[in-house]
Amino acid sequence: MKNNVIEFKKKKADGKENGFHQKKLIGIDLPFDYEEVVSITGPEYVRNLHRDGIAVLPNEELKKNFADILLRAIEKPTFTKVSGVQIAENYYHHIGHSWVQPLQDGWVRIGIDDFTSKVFGPADPINLPPVGSFLMQGEMGWVLNRNDNEAPMQSPVSGIVFAVNDRIKEQPEITHDDPYGEGWLFLLNPVSLKIDMKALYLGKKCFRWIENEIQNLLKFLGPKSERLAATGGDLIDDIFGQFPEMDWDRLVETFLRTKENS
Repeated sequence: MKNNVIEFKKKKADGKENGFHQKKLIGIDLPFDYEEVVSITGPEYVRNLHRDGIAVLPNEELKKNFADILLRAIEKPTFTKVSGVQIAENYYHHIGHSWVQPLQDGWVRIGIDDFTSKVFGPADPINLPPVGSFLMQGEMGWVLNRNDNEAPMQSPVSGIVFAVNDRIKEQPEITHDDPYGEGWLFLLNPVSLKIDMKALYLGKKCFRWIENEIQNLLKFLGPKSERLAATGGDLIDDIFGQFPEMDWDRLVETFLRTKENS
């Protein structure tokens, strides 16, 4: 750190001699030279670089504050039901049965869809990706667990994990009870969102896809499917729990389609 300060002061002195240095303050109420603070603390301790002034906070506190701001701005989705499966309108859905909700300034929120909740039932522990990890679209992003069985799931977009839902660690069942709301998994800073979205389903295209997935599920179960539907033809909840003898690995390979299982 001492070397950083010495190096900075030397550059600052050289800049003044050549007439290039212009003092850039952290904020109108914080009369500290921004570059000098960065040289001492490192850029990870600087909250934001806005023209209306910035504050200095530890990086982890910043992330929590910023995540809270993003989450407070989220509006509750409206739903469409397809054979009893809820689909959140204006959410983008991935073929691996995860969803993406665009947030402010290009950030996204990610979770699992209601089809996964209906088929695999309430999860035991969910192995979430660590904050700071990089996920690739179509590759394993997290793992659901149920009765000592694992179900790797694909990340719907590529990007860096910014924050995770801590409630999931203590109450993984909320991903089943409220998959599009309190059961969200993590926030992601995407790197190629426009390109990635071309591979996602939205609106009527998503409804048709879910209808097709339900038909695939009925074929998967064969004669058992007669017990699958409740009144009105809706899927029953927790299909794996209703049919514990079914082949878990084949179920994962058929509907979650991670590269690890292909």
